[in-house]
Amino acid sequence: MCPQVDTTSSLRETILTQQHVDVSPTNHPPPSSSDSHEKKAALKLWPLAVLVFYNVSGGPFGIEPSIRAAGNFYAILGFIVFPFVWAIPEALVTAELGSAFLDSSAGVAWVEEAFGPTMGGLCGYLGWISGATDNAIYPTLFLEYFTSIMGWDKEDFGGLNRFMFIAAITIALAVLNYKGLEIVGNTSLVVCVIAMSPFLLMTIIGAPQVVPSRWFQLPEQPEDGSDLFDDSFQTSSGPLPLLSAGGIMWRPYLNNLFWNLNSFDAAASFASETADMKTMYPRGIFIGLGMCILFYLVPLMIAVGATDYSQSDWVDGHLGAVAVDIGGKWLGGWTIFAAGISNLALFEAELSADAFQLMGMAEHGYLPKFFQKKSKYGTPTYGIMFGTLVIIIFGCANFGQLLSLLNANYATALLLEYAAFVKLRLYHKESRAEYHQYFPAIVVVKRPYRIPIPDWAAVLLAIPPCLGIFIVFLVSNWTVCIFNLSSIAFGYSLIILGESSKEKWWFSYGTKEGDFASEMPIKDVEIDEDASGLSVWNTNSAGVYNLEFDNQESGHKAIV
Repeated sequence: MCPQVDTTSSLRETILTQQHVDVSPTNHPPPSSSDSHEKKAALKLWPLAVLVFYNVSGGPFGIEPSIRAAGNFYAILGFIVFPFVWAIPEALVTAELGSAFLDSSAGVAWVEEAFGPTMGGLCGYLGWISGATDNAIYPTLFLEYFTSIMGWDKEDFGGLNRFMFIAAITIALAVLNYKGLEIVGNTSLVVCVIAMSPFLLMTIIGAPQVVPSRWFQLPEQPEDGSDLFDDSFQTSSGPLPLLSAGGIMWRPYLNNLFWNLNSFDAAASFASETADMKTMYPRGIFIGLGMCILFYLVPLMIAVGATDYSQSDWVDGHLGAVAVDIGGKWLGGWTIFAAGISNLALFEAELSADAFQLMGMAEHGYLPKFFQKKSKYGTPTYGIMFGTLVIIIFGCANFGQLLSLLNANYATALLLEYAAFVKLRLYHKESRAEYHQYFPAIVVVKRPYRIPIPDWAAVLLAIPPCLGIFIVFLVSNWTVCIFNLSSIAFGYSLIILGESSKEKWWFSYGTKEGDFASEMPIKDVEIDEDASGLSVWNTNSAGVYNLEFDNQESGHKAIV
């Protein structure tokens, strides 16, 4: 039975009386407005740009599989064309929605606003597990470079020795991460200068040695890929027959490009820590984007143009041998050292983004309230601890398998984010602002940075990256497909389990504005009010109010 009320004011009072919840402006500032961004910001322009760079790239380390899978010409072509397919659209979307929401949960907030809490929680789970899996790669790669520099036998670092080394370096880096995002950003800036310097020298020394005809060398014609990739994970069957059209091993080629050119959405987790949303935040993202493209393409063209290695020679870490050929042993040693410390910076940037995402999900009520706890340095204490534990567990897994599995989960989360971007552009207008004076809890999507395209063109912007993702799925093997479907099912189960946990009070839950869901289960309430045009007031699963109202004359709708 819907209570009948006469005015907007009495309507609001009736709701608060029945629900015992305060939704006053004090407890519910509109998080989408940059005007509410008053706390001290930890990130300036260049530390932000470097964090973006290290969340996505970290330099040309890891491009070797693209050359091995497709040869010189298509590897270069891939790093010219695919930034327009994946990197640029994702950077643009992140700049717009990251500045609009100022939410540590990043894409979770976008998807929740567009499609509701269930899809938001699923996006968060898939994005976080792919990030944590990705981060498990970097201590392993650091171990490879470290043993190479020291001249140690890698066989001595198997089993327990390998696990203990990876665990030790992971814990040490987690402690640094705990010390604060500003320290992480400034440290990454220093590491970036050191790590990229050998490639600057390689470019200067190697440019006169370049033979341009080598850039156009077409790939060999593999029969089944086993002569290029001895990992059966890369050559096993999938939805499509193993593709090697044009001599390109499409599965490792596309997976490597996707891995190297994505993760710009992680920058949304740092939005609330950035000094200025309208100019500095998007500028930092775009500088990071330019750095990624530049530090992939230029070293790649020098490396393949100044040397004459066969396609099969481009194994992981081969850039060190290329640096020796171009500049001598000193440059090769410097490159290997730079690769090692660059992996540490990649680890720190990813761990920060993942920890802030867990904190943001707790602020939305998806995770227990203790994940909201911050250290005295302003870092998410339990997010860092939990991420460190997962990284240690996954740290000894195979690199190639980790890459394919994390790509699948991350790609699914990206599809949800692009769909949210399109829906928010088409149906979530800023014209609802006049209703904010009556209901202060209403979130008005004010976009400090807005991609300079009309709303209908949002669909066109999302088409290329989404098509690219579908192609990656098609060339995957059955193991990846099953893993991805299982991850979605498991994530959905976790959301249901979380709802049961709230109802039975297993843990304390609460948003950053208050302990709604943990203190009292809140049921849906419907209120009809013809005079004001209000129709529905209810709550979503995170305990955050969702207000929909229709005005017959203006046709406006709004969501809290």
